[in-house]
Amino acid sequence: MRRIDCPISIEDLRKLYTVEKLTDQKIADQIGLGATVKRVRSWRKRFGILTINRTERHNVLPIEGNLRSLLVGSMLGDGRLDKLPNTTRYMENHADSQREYAEWKRLQWGSWVKSELKPVSWVLEGQTFYGWRFETVAHASFNKWHSLFYNSVGPKLLRSEAICLVDPLALAIWYMDDGSAGWWPEITFGMPKKSHVIAFQLLEKFNLKPRWKRNKGNTGVLIFEGEDQAHLFISLVKPYILDCMKYKLNFGFQGPFYQIRQATPENILREMASKNVPIRRMAKELGVSTSSINRRLQQHSIFHPRKIGRPSICQYQIT
Repeated sequence: MRRIDCPISIEDLRKLYTVEKLTDQKIADQIGLGATVKRVRSWRKRFGILTINRTERHNVLPIEGNLRSLLVGSMLGDGRLDKLPNTTRYMENHADSQREYAEWKRLQWGSWVKSELKPVSWVLEGQTFYGWRFETVAHASFNKWHSLFYNSVGPKLLRSEAICLVDPLALAIWYMDDGSAGWWPEITFGMPKKSHVIAFQLLEKFNLKPRWKRNKGNTGVLIFEGEDQAHLFISLVKPYILDCMKYKLNFGFQGPFYQIRQATPENILREMASKNVPIRRMAKELGVSTSSINRRLQQHSIFHPRKIGRPSICQYQIT
């Protein structure tokens, strides 16, 4: 049988198939001139143009930048990767009360997600819970990420190679997924025991040194206790916390006495006392009660003549 030459150049055929990712049928339709699917396949084989897996036809965003942070932070939290024979897909569930958060995450994935949120339910300790789920298309580029967070079999785990991939955005995603606002910030962590060491090393990168409180099995809570640790943690994640998740920034340690201490720093109290500003005026300027001013002066052993006259300077800038 006489060989039929391809009516377009090798470069054009390669571009149509590997760059524009047209199917053989669409290429045949575009070429015309009697081209068929069988002939297009024959031309590709002749020119060494390898067949593209159908999942590679998905026009998806590269996993880099903020999307990489989203993936890594989510894998520390509620995300999971489902390995198929040749490809992998990402999926995630959230409770009904966190639908807005789940929808935000779905939108961040862009063209990776082809459908809307889907309602789901699950049973835990005999109780049924309702929520929402989304999943990405399956793609070979996820395979290396599956290898990072899983062995060939078994649960999700954490490897040391992931440490350098965690930035403040990923940390904030992890906290929005699995964090809670107790007295101090805390994150529930439930990966296998060997992953605990990696988690502490990961947090050490940010100078965070949480206390571990064990729950059942391998599950426990990372608690960022002490005001220095709490403030550092909050400063890292707060810029990325969504409005719908800001309830996770209401900590017990930031109660009335904390607010008073924040409003009455020692340097400002000393400056005002040195200028004989009356206590009532100090209280008014700083937005606290006179008893709070008295208590704070005593705590810092700051002398105050407790005069009632009008001071020469009464406005102070707290920095």
